Amino acid sequence: MSGKYLLPLCLFVLSFVQVRAQYVNTDSLIVVPGYLSAVTIFQFDSIQKQKTDTNQSYFAEFDVPGEGRKIISRFGPRSGRMHYGTDIKMQKGDTIYAACGGVVSRSSYYYGFGNLVVLQHKNNLETYYGHLSEFLVEKHSWVNKGEAIGLAGSTGRATTSHLHFEIHENGRVFDSELVFDYENQKVRDDACHTKTLAALHKELKPKGYSNSVAVPEYYKVCSGDSLWVISRKFKTSIKEICRLNQLTENSVLQIGQPLRLY
Repeated sequence: MSGKYLLPLCLFVLSFVQVRAQYVNTDSLIVVPGYLSAVTIFQFDSIQKQKTDTNQSYFAEFDVPGEGRKIISRFGPRSGRMHYGTDIKMQKGDTIYAACGGVVSRSSYYYGFGNLVVLQHKNNLETYYGHLSEFLVEKHSWVNKGEAIGLAGSTGRATTSHLHFEIHENGRVFDSELVFDYENQKVRDDACHTKTLAALHKELKPKGYSNSVAVPEYYKVCSGDSLWVISRKFKTSIKEICRLNQLTENSVLQIGQPLRLY
């Protein structure tokens, strides 16, 4: 074969092999289009998982903080004041786990919470674990999801052994049952596809969830209503109703007055 035909033929073969090589899986490395260097099979699996998880929210990474399924006190008004957590029945010494990876910002006794662990997560989220009998982590340490952080107890303002669990976003406390189905020990499907607690709150309130009744965005004041009665009926705080409607706790409600609830 003459030289003038050999060179083009070689270039054609090389270009064909180069294109095909982008998709060849060797025993240890895979060349993935869009990546500058070859990756291991393990890294390739992670890349594929990231692609399939792009529609999932950060809450899909969460898990329930313990094995307790029975809720003994829910988020909402209680005994004349707002109860900002979910109380989950536990036996003393039951293991409490990190709901998601994060940094321990508190591991100490704190007023009515008793022994309290607070974890800071990404997306301006925090989780609180109260009434512990024993700490298993120290302040400033990093913990992974599912790592043991304490043992259940009844320290602080508690009459029985349980976990007081709270979830905060941007400094605001939300009902943890928006995220968790404690009875079935899993994250709710709605939470797995919603980016923020505020958005999840707005989505689930009108539909109802857990044992919560469906909540209208606006409520029309009826005879006999008060801020306290309305807050108890819809599991919200008087402070939140006042904030949304530019009221004070001493404001007089009028029959027929529309109140925004979320």
